[in-house]
Amino acid sequence: MIVDEKFAARTAKELVSAARVPDPAELDELVAGMKDNALTAQELVLDSFLLDPAHADDVRRRLAKGTVLVLDQVSWVKANAQSLNGMVDAESLPVAPGPGTAKAAAVEVAGVLSLLSTRVLGQFDPFAVETGRLMFVAPAVLIAEEAMNVSPRDFRMWVALHEATHQVQFATAPWLREHMRSLLSQVVATPLKAPGFSGVADVFATLGRIVKGEASMVDLIQDDGMRSALDEASGILSLLEGHADVVMDEVGIEVIPSVRKLRRKFEARRDAGQGGFLSNLLGMNLKLAQYRDGAKFVRAIRSEVGQTGFSVIYSSPENLPTSEEILTPQLWLDRVHG
Repeated sequence: MIVDEKFAARTAKELVSAARVPDPAELDELVAGMKDNALTAQELVLDSFLLDPAHADDVRRRLAKGTVLVLDQVSWVKANAQSLNGMVDAESLPVAPGPGTAKAAAVEVAGVLSLLSTRVLGQFDPFAVETGRLMFVAPAVLIAEEAMNVSPRDFRMWVALHEATHQVQFATAPWLREHMRSLLSQVVATPLKAPGFSGVADVFATLGRIVKGEASMVDLIQDDGMRSALDEASGILSLLEGHADVVMDEVGIEVIPSVRKLRRKFEARRDAGQGGFLSNLLGMNLKLAQYRDGAKFVRAIRSEVGQTGFSVIYSSPENLPTSEEILTPQLWLDRVHG
C-alpha cells in the first residue's frame, strides 16, 4: 500500500472546502437519479459502439459486475486513495513504502484531491477493483449545474453519458486496465530513482504542486523512459476523453433536449480549468484544446473508416494512438489501416 486510505480520508475532512449540503429529499433524488442515469447511459453508449452481438454480450457481462457510487467529497477522496493503491504496482517501486511513508503520501494525496473535490463531477475508476467503479461526486454536480444554470435532469444524464463511455471503453478492452496501470506505475516509480526524491510522498507532493499551478510536469521528467510513458499516457487520455465527448454529444442529442447548450457552457467551464481527475492529478494539463484534439481525432478516423474501422483501436495496445497521431490522424490510419 503506497497511500494510507483511512488517513487520507481523515486528512480530507480537515481540508475539503464546504459545499452546499442538500436536504435529504434532494439528496435521495440525486443519488437515485444518477444511478439510474448510469445504467441507462451504459446501454446507450454500448449501442453506439456497434459491436458484434457476441462481443456486446461480453461487454454487458463485464459492465454488470461493476458498481455505481454517488459520493460526498471526503468519500471521493478516500475512494481515489484506494484507486491510487490499485493503480500503482508497489513491486515496481525501488523502495517499498512503509507505514510512515504511506501516511505522508496520504497527506499529499488528500491535499491534491481536496482541491479537486468540488470540480470533478464523476469518473470511472478501473484500478481500485478489477470490475471497475463508476463514481459521481454529488456536491460537485450540484455546484456545476447551479453555476451554469442548466437543467439538472439534462445535465446529470449528460455527465452520466461521459463517464459511462469510459466504463464501456474499459469493458470493451479489458487489457486496457493493466496497460494503463503499467504506464502509471512507471510514472510514479521513475522519479524515486532520481536524486532529490526520497519517497512516494515526494512524488505526490510534486504532483500536488503541479495541480496547484506551482510546478510543471517537466519537474518530474528525469529520463527518456518516463518521458515516453507520459507521452503514451497523454495520447491514451486524449483518445478516451475525446471519444467520450463525441459519444456524449452524439448519443445525447437523442435523449437530452438541451445538449448543445450544455456543451457551450461546459466548454467554458473547462477553459476555466475544470479538467478530468487523472489529467489533473498527473499534471498533464488536458485543457479544452486537448479534449478537442481527441474528439477531432475520433471524428476524423470514423469519417475515413467508419465506426467499425475505429473500433479496432480497442482491440490491442498496438492500435492505441500516440500523441503525435492524435494531432495527425492520417498517421494512425496509415499505420493501422495501411
